[in-house]
Amino acid sequence: MINVLMCTYNGEKYIRQQLDSILGQTYQDFCLYIRDDGSTDSTPQIVDEYVRLNPNKVKIIRKAEHLGYPDCFWDILEKCDDADYYAFSDQDDVWDEHKLEYAVAKLNGSGNGDPHAETDNGKKLPLLYIHDYDNCNGNLELISNHRLGSTSVFDKMSVLFYTYASGFCMVINNGMRKLLLSQNLVGKAMYHDELCIWTAFFHGKIIYDDRNLTKYRRHEATYTEYGNGVGTLISNWLRREIFGDEFLLKCRRIRTFLSLKEIRPSEKNICRDWLLLSGGRMTPIRYVRRLCWPHRLRPSLGGEVALRIMFFMNRGVK
Repeated sequence: MINVLMCTYNGEKYIRQQLDSILGQTYQDFCLYIRDDGSTDSTPQIVDEYVRLNPNKVKIIRKAEHLGYPDCFWDILEKCDDADYYAFSDQDDVWDEHKLEYAVAKLNGSGNGDPHAETDNGKKLPLLYIHDYDNCNGNLELISNHRLGSTSVFDKMSVLFYTYASGFCMVINNGMRKLLLSQNLVGKAMYHDELCIWTAFFHGKIIYDDRNLTKYRRHEATYTEYGNGVGTLISNWLRREIFGDEFLLKCRRIRTFLSLKEIRPSEKNICRDWLLLSGGRMTPIRYVRRLCWPHRLRPSLGGEVALRIMFFMNRGVK
């Protein structure tokens, strides 16, 4: 059984396509939970229509308060019923019809181990399934393919300043859900995709599927924001990280993660290095150590240069 979790906000333009793609899955042992975060367009009415037509498949998590991202996802993860697995969904993408089928097959084994295996302390091993996807424009025309390639790209430092997978291509098991919810994450500004990767890397297992199973809609506003090209990348970096708060907030999330007792890395040296690189407890000596960190921290040269410039500017410091 899979719970599909969707948070909506003013998504009337594209939400029907996504709802249809979920309801049309070849794997039908699922329930779709939707939490609207205060839409002012017709999104709630569209959702109510799908609930009436599919009363056994679509359920609403009703909540008056506006939580925003990422707290809306932590709230729906807590409020939904228990299941074996939980799949996060955006409101404006389109899923391949086999997505849930393939996810269950991978999570149930397929050479990746027993998803119900227990850790040494008797708890279920936290599992995170991720897949590749297509970047598309508003009309779902292909822009590019996102391909991870292998889980070998994950190591204790590479996952720090780069998120290799997005929430919409993730499915977690109940062991991961329980571990995450034990941290009372509402109000802590922890991104669900980032935290799932960190938690699975240090305490569970990441299962990778190289099939492209989602059309990720980078519609007009999104494509302008994250479009291709060196000029766009530099412009966005200056606006969001140098003159904005994006890198500062990233460093705060790292330090918050290090404070979460059940899911932070168990190795003291990793915690020490992550604290240093996130700007915690900064002194002149620690500033130099951070600036001169001897290993690459981002996969692309441009991303690495941008990161070192922010270290030089002492960005993100507590």
